[in-house]
Amino acid sequence: MKPTFSHNLMNSFILWFDNFLLKKADAYKTYTTNFYNYTDDRLGGGKVVYGSPFKQWVYDKGITGATVPSGVYINNAFVPTGTSGMLFDYDNGRVIFNSGVSTNLNISGTYSVKELNTYITNDPEDRIIIENKYEPNNRFTVLSNYIPPYKPVTPAVFCSMEGITNDPFAYGGEDQTTSRIKAVLLCDSLYQLDGALSVFSDSLYTVFSQIPMTSHPIAEFGSVKTGLFPTGYSFDVLDTSYNSQRFFITEARSSKIRDNLQKELNPTTYIGFVDFEIKTFRYPRI
Repeated sequence: MKPTFSHNLMNSFILWFDNFLLKKADAYKTYTTNFYNYTDDRLGGGKVVYGSPFKQWVYDKGITGATVPSGVYINNAFVPTGTSGMLFDYDNGRVIFNSGVSTNLNISGTYSVKELNTYITNDPEDRIIIENKYEPNNRFTVLSNYIPPYKPVTPAVFCSMEGITNDPFAYGGEDQTTSRIKAVLLCDSLYQLDGALSVFSDSLYTVFSQIPMTSHPIAEFGSVKTGLFPTGYSFDVLDTSYNSQRFFITEARSSKIRDNLQKELNPTTYIGFVDFEIKTFRYPRI
């Protein structure tokens, strides 16, 4: 199936969401840590993996002050990306090498980590809050080990498409398309939750571009697509380059679960919600 309007909307939204939070709230922390070797059979081809204690890493070069790594230190000597096939898997917070690289290297590096990881999900709210168990991104103590790949970690935001409505707008088949997206926030402090809710309440009337799935910046192994972004990824640059179809946030309602109910649902997590209404004008039948 080729990408549809819904696919392109969620792709555009999650890229905008990430950038907006990082830029408006400086919602990242920078660490210098060691990396730890482990085996990942999913990668195939004998890839050699060294993982960090954190994920997801910031890869948007447009975020002022954030560190997007260009290499790592191996035995205290800086080695740039591309050496021995080295690439960064930003989502899983790790370095991947081609086969044949030693599994006993002393590797360290500096990188910025999102304070709130972002995920697209189809799970209902109750499953996100009650049933799912997540690995924590420990913001206060740097663990002397890697964090396992693939499984979501908290603090995090889970975004889901709630529905789309088309209403006739103009002659010739143009409709006003209204999309509803819900964000469920799982935070590790009330300060963090209130800050994130405040940021996105202020996103009302923000405009962002429709960015097609083909221009999503992350490649197969979690690295930035160097063919599309030879000098690095920047949401602001990408958003400007796709300005023919725009989305307009017409509603951004925030709420949170109060302490008495929260303690029954998930006593270690502060839980909030943002309900977005997004409009655009399009010709869905052409």
